[in-house]
Amino acid sequence: MSTDMTPEMTNAGPISAKRPAKAQEIISIAQSLIQNRGYNGFSFRDVAEAVGIKSASIHYHFPTKSGLVKEIIADYRATFQLALDEIDARNLPGLEKLEAYAGLFKDTLRTHGCVCLAGILATEVGSLDEEVRVAVDGFFAEQANWLESAVRRGQGEGNIKPDVDAKAFAPAFVSGLEGAMIIARNKGSLDYLANAAAHYLTMIKI
Repeated sequence: MSTDMTPEMTNAGPISAKRPAKAQEIISIAQSLIQNRGYNGFSFRDVAEAVGIKSASIHYHFPTKSGLVKEIIADYRATFQLALDEIDARNLPGLEKLEAYAGLFKDTLRTHGCVCLAGILATEVGSLDEEVRVAVDGFFAEQANWLESAVRRGQGEGNIKPDVDAKAFAPAFVSGLEGAMIIARNKGSLDYLANAAAHYLTMIKI
């Protein structure tokens, strides 16, 4: 997967045109902070310092931290969907679609050194309000649905084992990539993530 797909896991896109430029800058900075520090690792003061404004100005656009994060997730889901749409547009075989999907994770870690926004938020579920948790769950449901479709396509093409439970494999695959991504960053080794992805696909391919 080429690195031009990397922004789908890092910065907002299709919704940004509907926001004031300063609000979008706040979202971009806050998203980067979350992906590198976690939900509890950033404050409005951190964002304000990075943007070069007062904290009160952030409250003008986003009254609460959870409200800001919900906007970030909305952007993230939309831009990630664009990445999936681009893979779909290439009309790849099912197994290659799964490889391309894993490439999104590898490219993000390689190019930006950060992990998936939804993955890092999921590790801090106890700190999230209900609406944010639902949004994170929605992201993973979207990923699982897309992956399940790719697996079934591969089975129809004869490249993926027919006895693989596509519905069960899909969430297991994304969960495995999320976990491997976090560990790979901690170890400073992209190979850890690449090997995990390859192992999952080796288990299901014919």
